[in-house]
Amino acid sequence: MKKNTITLLSLVVSCFCSIGNPLVAKAAAADSPKCAEGVALRVSSYNIRYAAPADEKSGNGWALRKAPLAALIKQNQFDIVGTQEGNFDQMADLKELLPEYDYVGHPYAGRTSTNHTASIVYKKDKYEVLDKGVFWFSETPDKQSIGWDATDTRICTWARMKDKPSGQEFYFFTAHFYWRYVTAKQNSGPLMVRMVREIAKDNLPVICTGDYNSAPSTSQIKAIKGFLKDARDVTVNPPFGPEDTNLGGGNFQGEPKGRIDYVFVNDRVAVLNYVVLSNTYDNGRHPSDHLPVVCDVILKK
Repeated sequence: MKKNTITLLSLVVSCFCSIGNPLVAKAAAADSPKCAEGVALRVSSYNIRYAAPADEKSGNGWALRKAPLAALIKQNQFDIVGTQEGNFDQMADLKELLPEYDYVGHPYAGRTSTNHTASIVYKKDKYEVLDKGVFWFSETPDKQSIGWDATDTRICTWARMKDKPSGQEFYFFTAHFYWRYVTAKQNSGPLMVRMVREIAKDNLPVICTGDYNSAPSTSQIKAIKGFLKDARDVTVNPPFGPEDTNLGGGNFQGEPKGRIDYVFVNDRVAVLNYVVLSNTYDNGRHPSDHLPVVCDVILKK
């Protein structure tokens, strides 16, 4: 894949971990927490865009962009990726292209809840899924349902995971808020907080990824930040890459125009680096209509 702007490399200097980048050489290891203090991993939030028929006509069909998207994940050595939108056929394609990864996911986004998946993609040699589940963004989160003024189902997939080498357990969430109407989005933030509290009530590290379809100034994001920390706000090294992450539905070129994709963490997670990748292929095409958010984090013991 032809890369533009950012290339992430895993660098280990003494006992410190950081994202290495020729444009971010100042990401000094001396400012980062010691690896010995916890478990290091690289996580991402990535809306991979569903396989839309319209994208075939624009030259951005899934058949063309699946290999560049998989290469982005592999070359940048993501450990765990919270994805949104890709359907089960797309996830099967990614498993074929990325045999070292497995995933857990759940369907959503139609009235019959089958059009998209919210999936947790992880390196299967490093991590084990101990428990998993899903909740819906609605008045009845424990059952398949459409919430408030939304027109389709929206969900959060979660997993309790274990880092195999260390035995450290943690929770990973990937969510996709409704996009069009305000009431559903406003209610989804507080519901997210409530459900994360209920599910992750045993004081383990928590990482929440997702396309929240909401700017940082909205009440729903403020509600989440009242409980969890925005990785961009608490990264040890300065954020790198575009602040915005959304290219617009079905748009695969140009500059992003809004920040709606996030990584949130609790107090048991230290964020070393926060990067938004703007890799392209085929003369400036992005593999998705969202840019991936990538963080190096430490799960504190």
